[in-house]
Amino acid sequence: MKILLLAMPDAANNFHRIIKVPNLGLCSMAAHLAGHEVKIVDLVLVHKHIRSWLQSFLLEFPPELIGISSMSFQYRSALTVMAICREYAPQAKIVVGGYHATLSYAELCGATAPPFDYLIRGEGEQALPALVRALDGERQFDSVPGLSWARDGIFLHNPPGELLDLQLLPLPDRSVRVLNGFTYFDRKLDCVETSRGCTMSCTFCSITGMYGTSFRCYAIDRVIADLQLLQRNGTETVLLVDDNITLDATRFRRLAQAIVESGLNRMEYLVQASVAGIVADPELIPALAQANFALVFLGIESVLPKNLRLFQKGDIREQTEQAVRLLREHGIGVMGGFIIGNPDDGREEIREVFRASKRLRIDLPYVQCVTPYPGTRIREQLLEAGLVTNTDDLSRYTGFICNVRTRHLTVRQLNRIMNWENLKAFFSPGMFIGNYFVRRREKGALKVLLNNFDLMRGWFTGDQFRSRHRF
Repeated sequence: MKILLLAMPDAANNFHRIIKVPNLGLCSMAAHLAGHEVKIVDLVLVHKHIRSWLQSFLLEFPPELIGISSMSFQYRSALTVMAICREYAPQAKIVVGGYHATLSYAELCGATAPPFDYLIRGEGEQALPALVRALDGERQFDSVPGLSWARDGIFLHNPPGELLDLQLLPLPDRSVRVLNGFTYFDRKLDCVETSRGCTMSCTFCSITGMYGTSFRCYAIDRVIADLQLLQRNGTETVLLVDDNITLDATRFRRLAQAIVESGLNRMEYLVQASVAGIVADPELIPALAQANFALVFLGIESVLPKNLRLFQKGDIREQTEQAVRLLREHGIGVMGGFIIGNPDDGREEIREVFRASKRLRIDLPYVQCVTPYPGTRIREQLLEAGLVTNTDDLSRYTGFICNVRTRHLTVRQLNRIMNWENLKAFFSPGMFIGNYFVRRREKGALKVLLNNFDLMRGWFTGDQFRSRHRF
C-alpha cells in the first residue's frame, strides 16, 4: 500500500528563524509499516505555495492512505490539507492522529461530515499498522485499538490500546522523509526520543491526556544506536524530545556518560528539563557538559508562589536559582520557560517574571500566555471562572497569543504588556553582550535581532508569532 504521512506547516514559535524541527512521531510509525511504500512530508519545509506543491506531489505519488498529524493550533491547517488531498487524491482514505485528535475526538467525530475517514487516539505505532491491515481485509475495524471509525454514518470509538512497551519499538525510519533541511542555527538538526510520558500533574499540560500518568524509557543502548545513525548521517545538533527526561535524573546522567563513552559528543544536544529534576542528581549537570549539551530549556513556569501553587509545581524558587547557576557555571545555555496571564496576574506580576529572568541571568526568556488547551484541567478552571476570551479559534492557541483575560487585565492589555516586556528584554544589551546563546552561534546576534522584529509586529497587532505559511 502507498502511504503518505503529513506533518502540518504551522511554525508558531518565536525562534522560527533559528530552529526547524522535524516530526519524529511519523518516522516512528513508518518503522512499523515494513512492506508498504511510505513517504513522510514535513510541510513546515514547504511553507509557501503549499497547495501547488501538494498537488504536484500527490499526482506523482498517489497514496491509498494519508495520515495527518496535528496539534490543536495546527488543526485549521489540517482541514485545508485534507481538502487538498480530497481534491487531488480522491482515492485515498484519510486518518488523523496526534494530540488534538486524541483529546478532542468526540467533537471532531461528532461534526457534520468530518473531513477524515478515521481517527486514531493515543499512540499510533500499533494502531496505524492495524488500520492498514483492516483496510487490506486482514482484520476487523472494530479490533483496531484506539480507532474511531464510521459505520452507517455514525462514528464508533474502539477501546484505547494499552500503552506500548518501548523496548519493543524499532528505531525510527527517517529514510522515508521526502524533505530534509531541519536546522538549528544552520547546523543539521534531528530529533531523538529517549523516554515518553510524565507523572507530574501540571494543570496546564496535555501530556497526561495522551499517555496518562506514565513514564516509560527506552534502553540506553537503543538510544545510543539511534544517535550513532544520526552521527553517521551528518547530524550536528540533536534535540531530545522527551516529555520529562529528568523524571529519572540518574538514568539521564548515565545516558550523558554513554554519549561520551561512545564518542557521540561531537554532536551538540538540546533538551527540555524540569527544575527539580535537573538538580536532583549532583553529577548530572557536569555529565551534560561533558556530553556537549549546549542548551537546556528549563520549565520554570513562574517565580510567584501563588502561580506555582496554581500550576501544582511546588515551591521551586531556590531550585530554580541553583539550576540556572550550575548550568551557566558548566557552560550550558539556559532557556527559561515562564507562563503569564494567570487569573490573578496584574501588570506587576507580569513585570516581575521578566525582572526575575534578568536576575537569574536566563540566556533566553521564553514567556508564554497560559493557554486553555483542550483536555487540560486549567481549561476547565478558566472556563468556569469566565476568563477564556477565545474558546473556538484554536489557530491562536500557540502560547504567544493571549486567549484569556485575568481578573485585573483585559486580553488586549495582557497581549500588549507581554509584548512590551518581551521587546525590552530582547532588545536589551544583555541579549547581545555576554549572552551564551548568541555568543556561541555564527550569525546568532543577527538571527535573534531579525526575530525580534516579530515582537514589534505583535505589539501593534496582538498576533505575535503567528505562523507565516501560505497555501
